[in-house]
Amino acid sequence: MLLSDIRQYLKQRGTATLDEVAIHFDIATDAAKFALNYWIKKGKINKFGASCNSSCGGCGAGGETYQWNQGVEVVVFWK
Repeated sequence: MLLSDIRQYLKQRGTATLDEVAIHFDIATDAAKFALNYWIKKGKINKFGASCNSSCGGCGAGGETYQWNQGVEVVVFWK
């Protein structure tokens, strides 16, 4: 698994959870998180928290979700 592989995967999918990335590349979630954080630091990926307010973790629907920033323009206002 290369960083460019994760880039291509997220570009094609648009969004993916941490678990989906780890399963797709057959790597530990820590390794997936490390690679995704690389792209976050480059400003290419946004990370979102759990999709529900439950902390049970039973359904697997929550957790970290990552989204590729293709074509997203960030506007910064200075005061």
